[in-house]
Amino acid sequence: MVKMSDHLQFKVPFEGKPDKQIEVSMYVFDSSGEFLTTAPVRDGQVQIAVSKDHARWARILLAPTLEEKRKLTPTREMLERLQAYEPKWLFDPNVNTYELLPIPDYIWKKWLWCRCRVRGRVVKPVSLNGVTQNMPVCHARVHVCEVDPLIIVIPRLPEDIIFRLRDELIQFIERPFPRPPLPDPPPFRYDPGVIDPSPEAIAGMNRSVQIPSQEIASGGMSLAMLNPQPEPPIEATPSRMNQVMPNLQPLQSKALDSSLLSPLPPATKTMLLSPSMEIVKQSLLANVDLVRSYICWWPWLWPYFYTCDELVILETDHQGRFETDIWYLCFGDHPDLYFWVEFCIGGSWTTIYHPPILCSTHWNYVCGSDVIIHVTDPRVPWCGEPPILPGKQVAVMLIGNNISLHQIQGAAAGAHEGMTTTGRPFGGSLEPHVWFGEDLIATGTTHYQWVYKRLTLGDGVTAVTDTWHTMDRQVVRHYAVIDPTPPDFPLTFKPFLLGPDPAFPTKNLFKIQPKDAPAGSYGWAPMIDARENSASAFFLSHLLEGGDAFTAAGKYELRLVLFNSAGNLVNLTDAGILLKAPTIDGPFGPGTVPTTAPAAEHLVLDGAGKIVGFRLVVRVDNNPCDAVIYDASVNGHAAGPCGFIAYPAGADVHLSFKARHPNNLARFNFTIVKGSSGYLNSACAPFDPTVSWTALPLVGDNPVNGYSRSPASIFSRDIPVATMVGACPGGKAAFGENLSVYVLATDGWNDRLQYLDAYALPKAFALALE
Repeated sequence: MVKMSDHLQFKVPFEGKPDKQIEVSMYVFDSSGEFLTTAPVRDGQVQIAVSKDHARWARILLAPTLEEKRKLTPTREMLERLQAYEPKWLFDPNVNTYELLPIPDYIWKKWLWCRCRVRGRVVKPVSLNGVTQNMPVCHARVHVCEVDPLIIVIPRLPEDIIFRLRDELIQFIERPFPRPPLPDPPPFRYDPGVIDPSPEAIAGMNRSVQIPSQEIASGGMSLAMLNPQPEPPIEATPSRMNQVMPNLQPLQSKALDSSLLSPLPPATKTMLLSPSMEIVKQSLLANVDLVRSYICWWPWLWPYFYTCDELVILETDHQGRFETDIWYLCFGDHPDLYFWVEFCIGGSWTTIYHPPILCSTHWNYVCGSDVIIHVTDPRVPWCGEPPILPGKQVAVMLIGNNISLHQIQGAAAGAHEGMTTTGRPFGGSLEPHVWFGEDLIATGTTHYQWVYKRLTLGDGVTAVTDTWHTMDRQVVRHYAVIDPTPPDFPLTFKPFLLGPDPAFPTKNLFKIQPKDAPAGSYGWAPMIDARENSASAFFLSHLLEGGDAFTAAGKYELRLVLFNSAGNLVNLTDAGILLKAPTIDGPFGPGTVPTTAPAAEHLVLDGAGKIVGFRLVVRVDNNPCDAVIYDASVNGHAAGPCGFIAYPAGADVHLSFKARHPNNLARFNFTIVKGSSGYLNSACAPFDPTVSWTALPLVGDNPVNGYSRSPASIFSRDIPVATMVGACPGGKAAFGENLSVYVLATDGWNDRLQYLDAYALPKAFALALE
């Protein structure tokens, strides 16, 4: 029992003066780490009630006040994450008032709180008449927990674990392993408030992160750029890792062979090679994002993440939604959040979703982003009314303005399915053009929706598991409004929102465009912005997987489904609605455009064989190209900065360049010009560099005019000097090299997405007889 005499008074000054009031409390723990009590600091003073027996060995910490921010019992680990300050003090049984040294300003300046909205849904995949839909799970309890960040965990790891972490990290970098399967959905990895989400900006981001590690090493780039964001969460077990990397054996030595680390930047390599545990630890902290990328593959490390503090328990509503605000320190990382779910089964709360923490943590959770939790426990019911599939034309015409449905290859094309008939993938913003018949609205079919899911990886063959996602980018139609005020009669064009329709706030439905513009207007005005006013949806392919073009590349299935005025799915067969597709290539031009019923592979059927939607597969690839010209050389002597090479009679010139696209979906043109003579065709790739870009070789072709291609897409060739110099007097000649790599991807509007092209820095060299 605490007596009045056991109340201790502390004076808590601040170094410097805070610009505004900071809510600070003192937290007291006993010698075993158990929480004893807390009290707020007011006017630089705090009084705590603690018995003398506890005070003798007590630890006191000063940190931001928790009571109103996080309603849970404080722990020392939790306060450590909040940058707590532990002052020096000695208990004296004869002293009741203590004056502490000031809290350093570099600590208290980090103690400002920021609000973070956490939201998501708990859903259950349900097959209804052959169509799988994510139905909400009501009244589930969602536990929101915060996981120890790596910057806290790494410093407290034992020495042997630090070295093992270092060793295995190096092996994973040196022996790239298959990318883990994709979850649904991955945390979005860009902040639209900070990064321009345009296709061009995302392409620039991908260009910076897809530079091969060897070139990062030679260019001195940051190791963290190898993988600036964590890989999607997966379930990693020792058996799974043995299957993926059966030859990977943990390195246990503290002194490593430097030959293992060749791809790493020199500074990082030196630090990781150090026998000093502290230096290795600092190197790991400096590359914490890289460590985080692989952490799911190391179950032996998981026990050291022994803290996962529960912040709040939320109950899902009738739409399966949960939402709350949590608080985090503004000057630190965003919270690292983990979610697990319970449901009341048989009168008791039962865990129905609890994956491995470190494989399912949302690192640096983007505040406000949706967390979709899929549960499959057969004991868990879904709630809400099932979609009504009861029981006049819809024509799916184009992607963009130029690519007709007739030009997109089907399943018979194998790996080329979803590409155009000329072998080109899609990228950027893809806008399907759909014609909706006027009788649809009159007969009760008032809305539509485009959804998509992933089918394969970037090779177009390897299957992946995904669930449906809605294309939820805003769609509008412009209409004219004239102000009847003379003499100017001001004319404006206003947007009419097709969707997402706020009348169905949780469904992301889009209105079928009415025949007539809003009352009082002067008609629809599609010419205001043809791209905006012709799109039925926006498939923002460049933002898939958070903008990571390499991870996102592959085949995707797009589906168009219709809804009635109650928001229920429409069975097209029962409703008498016909689907049509064009029979000619786009762009259509001024002539007649015929249509016919689409092929069977474009129809979505229910269990009774009735049509409930339209489907289309597109191959997506937003990867930028890569172009590098390497120095010409003779007998190992490179041209170098000055470009001159002395050669002996009979020698060969070694020429090489990189023309690369991660999935070989690009063409290239390598040219050599001699003096003012023009192209030296025999040394160019292709032989005739003046052909149209559509006739240029693909970056995956081998050989190309004598140039052999390596697996890294580096082309090289040895050419006799005599062939190069020709009849130039004195055996001397000068040459210029140029390389362009042209991506094949299109968005249906632009012939090519030129912002994904690559142009190498031109080089020159001169040959002179020794």
